[in-house]
Amino acid sequence: MPWTKKDYPVSMKNLEEHVKDKAIEIANRLVEEGYEDGRAIPIAISQAKQWDEKRGGEISTEITHHLTPEEGEWVLKAVEGQDRFVFDTKEKAMSKVEEMAKKKAMKVMVHDSDGKFQKVY
Repeated sequence: MPWTKKDYPVSMKNLEEHVKDKAIEIANRLVEEGYEDGRAIPIAISQAKQWDEKRGGEISTEITHHLTPEEGEWVLKAVEGQDRFVFDTKEKAMSKVEEMAKKKAMKVMVHDSDGKFQKVY
């Protein structure tokens, strides 16, 4: 069941009203895309806060890439398409994320060394 302005996750209760509304919108979209509630909520809150900080600018609400550990390496891969970059350290991978983000609009979900969601860049 989608969240609404009257029925939303408790972790959103202290957000400013306009940020909460955006977080609800993003969380519902992420759940529609197949994310579990426990992952969608923190991602949505993070993205809504970024949206608020950069209002007037353009922020993608869709995850375009994932940075994940795979067999001792770090892989940056596109959600759609063939983009795939492999790095021996997370630091090198994050440098590539920053470089790519400057050139084009992208939203990267960064995972920790256990593969769990860490943050959105």
